[in-house]
Amino acid sequence: MSNFKLLTPLIVFLTPLFASAEKLTLDYKALLDLKCDTIPACLELLFSAAVTIAFPIAVIFILWSGFLFVSAGGNPEKIKTARTTLLWAIIGLTVIIGAWTLSVAFKDSFLEL
Repeated sequence: MSNFKLLTPLIVFLTPLFASAEKLTLDYKALLDLKCDTIPACLELLFSAAVTIAFPIAVIFILWSGFLFVSAGGNPEKIKTARTTLLWAIIGLTVIIGAWTLSVAFKDSFLEL
């Protein structure tokens, strides 16, 4: 019964994620065959792939930390674990989106070199 209580929220939260997964398009062939002409184009392709893969993972960890907060029941050790999980999920998401943003922002200046 305990496993059922743990799996039910995950199934409820992950079902819409998997249903919308078809909207996430990533050109794996272009990434693996390196169908890009310049280094900035390759970097942009690499960072967009990283964002496409890392964003749903970060959302899952944020939802998981919310579940940990709810299930902590006032236990300080469990609350600390939930805070740490949330903090690192947000840091990871910020790093990935920041790298992608910088690659897009400086793409034109790299092409001029």
